[in-house]
Amino acid sequence: MGFKELARNMKKKKPVVIAVAYPVKDGIFHALKEASDLGICSPLLIGSADIITKNAKKAGLRKYSSIDAHNEPEASRKAVQEVSSGRAQCLMKGHVPTALLMKEVLNAGYGLRRGGLLSHIAVFEKEDGSFLGVTDGGLNIAPGITEKIDIIKNAVSLFRSLGVKIPKVALLSAVEVVNPAIQSTVEAAALDMMGMRGQIKDAVIEGPLALDLAVSREACELKGVNSKIKGDADILVVPDIASGNILGKSLIHQAGFPSGGIIAGAKAPVILLSRSDTKSEKLNSILLGVSSVNT
Repeated sequence: MGFKELARNMKKKKPVVIAVAYPVKDGIFHALKEASDLGICSPLLIGSADIITKNAKKAGLRKYSSIDAHNEPEASRKAVQEVSSGRAQCLMKGHVPTALLMKEVLNAGYGLRRGGLLSHIAVFEKEDGSFLGVTDGGLNIAPGITEKIDIIKNAVSLFRSLGVKIPKVALLSAVEVVNPAIQSTVEAAALDMMGMRGQIKDAVIEGPLALDLAVSREACELKGVNSKIKGDADILVVPDIASGNILGKSLIHQAGFPSGGIIAGAKAPVILLSRSDTKSEKLNSILLGVSSVNT
């Protein structure tokens, strides 16, 4: 399944209300217009009434509702409150600092935390039309084994919403053997064992694996590695935010893979856009958020 097929599938579902915190730039309005035209979402725009009216008209976005907010903190608070109350089912970052929005998401008074860790999942469409996830290259800086359990669970939940019943999860490191000097290999081996014992469910988990073994059957054969995943991973779990960020941006800018991403692990998905995201990347992220709501 690719993003176009995902969009077709979402058209059959009830539109999701997306609370957008302080939309300002043209790109976000165009992406919301396209998503609204597909019938997959109903935008709730929270911010300056004048800016919303002007840019919505410019983008041709007609079907939306709005709540006035005078600044970024107020818009972030009101957007999270709409999700907390159930009036919106998805939260989307507009022109607000990520830290400001996430502070409201993590506010215990709103009840969006479910007890586990929140994590970022980037999703890429490969040349064969299937999805590949990379996590976490956008939120958690240096997760340990306990944090990686939640990171895996969040990614598995998202991929199950995308139609992958038993996602194959590769725990990446520099090598495929346990080396006490490389902490990521030690953690990967422990997580692999936890998967085998059913402590992490609904997934095939393997690691440590070098990247080539996670994505290439030929590499597994050439190296003589008897892999459970056999070079066909659905989800790549990276050791830290730096490696995940580099890998993700390489897949976008060098491989040219279509992409999107969300924050998972909260009561509702958080569509956390980057200023450099294209219109298609924004739309793909909306599709991922709507998909996880409609599971």
